[in-house]
Amino acid sequence: MAVHVPVLPAHHLDPRLRHHRRGHRRCGRHGHLRPGPGAGGGLSGAVTEPVESAELDVLRRHWHPVARSDAIDDGPVGVVMLGRPLVVFRSGGKACVASDRCPHRGSPLSMGSYDGDCLMCPYHGLRYAADGRCVAFPARPEARLPKRLTLDTLHTRECHGLVWACEGEPAADPPDWGFYDRPDVQTFQIGPARWDVSASRVAENFNDIAHFSTIHRVTFGPSDRPVAPQEVTATDTGFTSNISVFQQYRNTLDGAVEEVEAAYCYDFTFPFSSMLTITYPDGEIECIQMTALPESATSSLVFQQSARTNLGNDPLEPWRDFQDAVNEEDKVICEALQPRQVSFGLDNTGEVALPTDVFSIAYRRLWKSLRS
Repeated sequence: MAVHVPVLPAHHLDPRLRHHRRGHRRCGRHGHLRPGPGAGGGLSGAVTEPVESAELDVLRRHWHPVARSDAIDDGPVGVVMLGRPLVVFRSGGKACVASDRCPHRGSPLSMGSYDGDCLMCPYHGLRYAADGRCVAFPARPEARLPKRLTLDTLHTRECHGLVWACEGEPAADPPDWGFYDRPDVQTFQIGPARWDVSASRVAENFNDIAHFSTIHRVTFGPSDRPVAPQEVTATDTGFTSNISVFQQYRNTLDGAVEEVEAAYCYDFTFPFSSMLTITYPDGEIECIQMTALPESATSSLVFQQSARTNLGNDPLEPWRDFQDAVNEEDKVICEALQPRQVSFGLDNTGEVALPTDVFSIAYRRLWKSLRS
């Protein structure tokens, strides 16, 4: 099968202890599920493998989600990005990301708390500003602080309900998910949730339509029927695709089932961010945005948020529960895939492509061009 997808030139994407104190807001959480060595942060079965160096070079120049905006309002959060422990915090209303290690004695700053506009170390109470500088040492206020007492900070952007981080010089902007910010839609966020599979597997699954009638038969999958031919078009930031899809039309698990033909518009931003806009026959629009933080080669933190028109005063909880059920169906099969990561550097991955694999074929070609 020939997939006519223009290969993007590389320059388009790649221009080279909870602790509480009075007077301080809630302390940091390792609630974004930092994995311990071989333990997956307490989640059984998680195995962390390092990202290949060639892929690491590419990923360090792109934006990755590290936290929901509301997760850092009351205290810092600890995450792992590409094997590196990070702390996500807010200073003066601004989202910040830095190495999760106090230069003094190596304590995790994600276990700390906020003191005014500063991030406070949980061990000796050193205060750090948004730019990473240590600005106070309460035990010796008069002491001159060494310049080396500075955090290694990352490029940080906050938009559309998420905080994004980039280790190197950013190759592009974070995904444009403006639909989520519209005043005429209802929204909710799910997760983040650990998936014990690579972020590339998460991205490929989200953009795959051939599994609906099998994996999602309980939630929204249609009865068995052929999948319409799909075309994938390259953009400056990834791919787009438009296709007509039959699905069950409901947004709750106990809702009435009606099979309808809906218009699906996929907008993928490299490396792992996907937005699906669904237009239903009655004019209702649903926008589902999913992205993944690559913790390691085989572990991802998955973020999802949804926006929908025409819901009126309907409660959000049943809709959120429905989306949770859909995600769990995907998670179970993705974590069972062998291997749990895509080997972009191999000519023969041991997998056999089929006519419905147009996105994954284009995606892997792009990855291969950027690795070389």
